[in-house]
Amino acid sequence: MDASLVNFDITNSSAPNHWTKIMKNVEWTSSLTSALQHKQLNGNHIHICQKGDFTNYPGIPMPSISTYPSYVGPVTERVQDCLSNSSTPETMSTTTASALESASQKPKPTMTPSESYMHSAVLDEDGKYTLYWSYNETSIVFEAHVQTTGWLGLGISPNGGMAGADIAIGWVGHDGQTFFKDRYATAIGKPPIDPHQDWLLLSGKREGGFTFLKFTRLLDTKDCEHDLPITSDTIRVIWAYNNAIPESEDGMTYHGPATRGSKSINLLEPAQNKDALLPASAVRYDFLNRNVSVPAEKTTYWCEAFKKPSINTKQHLVKYAPVIQKGNKGVVHHMILFACYTPFDESLLERGYNCYDSSKPDTMIGCGNPMALWAVGGEDFYFPPDVGFSLGAVGDPTYFILETRYDNPQQRTDIIDNSGIMLWYTPEIRKYDAGLAEVGTLVGDFMMIPPRQKSFQISGICNSNCTQAAIPPEGIKTFAYILHTHLAGRKIHVRQYRDEQLVDVLAHDDNYDFNYQQMRWLKKEKTIMPGDSLIVDCFYSSTDRASLTLGGIATTEEMCVTYIYYYPRSEFSSCQSLVSPRDQFSVLGMNESLANFDVESTDEPNHWTKFLQNAQWTPSLTSALQRVQLKGENYHICQKGDASQFPELPPLISKYPSYVGPVKDRVQDCLSSNASTVSTTVSALEMTTTTADNSANSQVKGFTVGIIVLFLIQMCI
Repeated sequence: MDASLVNFDITNSSAPNHWTKIMKNVEWTSSLTSALQHKQLNGNHIHICQKGDFTNYPGIPMPSISTYPSYVGPVTERVQDCLSNSSTPETMSTTTASALESASQKPKPTMTPSESYMHSAVLDEDGKYTLYWSYNETSIVFEAHVQTTGWLGLGISPNGGMAGADIAIGWVGHDGQTFFKDRYATAIGKPPIDPHQDWLLLSGKREGGFTFLKFTRLLDTKDCEHDLPITSDTIRVIWAYNNAIPESEDGMTYHGPATRGSKSINLLEPAQNKDALLPASAVRYDFLNRNVSVPAEKTTYWCEAFKKPSINTKQHLVKYAPVIQKGNKGVVHHMILFACYTPFDESLLERGYNCYDSSKPDTMIGCGNPMALWAVGGEDFYFPPDVGFSLGAVGDPTYFILETRYDNPQQRTDIIDNSGIMLWYTPEIRKYDAGLAEVGTLVGDFMMIPPRQKSFQISGICNSNCTQAAIPPEGIKTFAYILHTHLAGRKIHVRQYRDEQLVDVLAHDDNYDFNYQQMRWLKKEKTIMPGDSLIVDCFYSSTDRASLTLGGIATTEEMCVTYIYYYPRSEFSSCQSLVSPRDQFSVLGMNESLANFDVESTDEPNHWTKFLQNAQWTPSLTSALQRVQLKGENYHICQKGDASQFPELPPLISKYPSYVGPVKDRVQDCLSSNASTVSTTVSALEMTTTTADNSANSQVKGFTVGIIVLFLIQMCI
């Protein structure tokens, strides 16, 4: 264009002879493109250097001209383009992980701790606050590495805030002396010094812009006025720091909103030698969603199918880990990788499906055997050294379904996701094959939680008939579990009964956090025998809700389930229950008019749930419904991994076991005014209740049977 530049307008882009109009019609051959790229990296550059008011700096001639700096090398790509059209679904799964994995890694600690600790965690997103800790039967030792030259604080909170928190604050003074005090908080503000000093300093120093404090305390200090016990429940750890060194004991400067936060942690998680649990022969295989355009719905359960790894001999799955796409941390809530045992249909690879939509292919029905689970807050999971999940052998999974739950409260339309689960498997076969079972309540509308309740209990029963049929004579050993409710859940207990006697509490969390759900190791493996009963008790708070909460898959609905890893693998897969709708409707005064309610479509104006949403939830009505939850009939399912029922079992209907007592709190509520032990019972509720109508008319019985049949059909798909 040099010879004819005078023929081009360069100021008015709307002019027909503006130079960009000519360029639009250029034939972009490879040689022309290469030549232009060469000029971008080797030609002259015209520079400007302006102030905020667009004036030039007086000492610098403008415009200045220079070539591209010769000392600047090429940019090295950090990740592969995993989304190129040339990638097949299978190769896309294996190549995308490296990019996504790097985005999911947590910031690494920058300094070496003073000793080898059982656990560590980076508490903030910037990687400036790292906490190390170890514990024994009576006490715990912390070591905090914080990028600050001022004070730092660490605390245990009942809810993630300051009020009621048990706090330790310390710093290294100008003279090198370390200051450290046990404190407590009753509200937002500077926490006063605890008159009983239970947090004890071990050492402290300031070096290289970091402050290091090492300190200890008893797990239970017995100080119920100002301290909180450290248990195996979820602990809300709060943290803060400030770069100013206090000039006095109470001279801490406000930390500010950017240098404080909270993180849910299981401080008493059993330690694992993870390096020893992953053999050198392990091979990684990835199951990653393929460019999912997340629907503009508040909650979506998305399913995609995947081929099994190309292995023809038995291998053992020994580890799995999440891969969360950068930017989607708040969108991906949990993922379940289901193992399928029917012949694989190649057409399943063509697209994903809403997991619970009627458009789901028939070939996906019955693919309901969970193999790997991850939920928000969870980390990598390693199987015990003598246990692995079998892959590649006759009777092992033929393909897999990845179920991903997406939370999209703003109902955005621009979210694309490639998150998933990575597996590691090895040809080194271990002694036992692992299995996974789901126990708790069936998910559906007939799970009801009244509004404005501080504590309401829902219980699921895995009864003895099911375990007798599903568990081998020698029993099974459980080694890990994951507890699950939604936003209203506050605590969960899983109790084991044998011959009508309490054997053990298999799992528990009295401080449940919906945003911290991870597979947890048991400190000691526990045996479940055929004929045992498992009771899953979930407690909910609906004080912030004005209407009835029903069971369902949405975040604002509720669930009550526990997944249990065990060995050796058997057909024990799903053992759940549902409180009789007949009994619930009876106490709600709906029996005489049930024929007037639609029971199939919740969109219908006369659906029974519409009636309940408008109900007046008086104390007597609420207590009556609570009594039915703990005294009414229960309908049970007992399923194999392919979602089929055990044929030798008749339809199971039973009362809530009379030998099962109330769940008792394991720790004292140290924030109560009288420091008394809180007993989680329903005795107060039972005072004003009446029993369910056991003589319900045949219309109600027929209605209930129809409901259960519809519900079980829905569960099977």
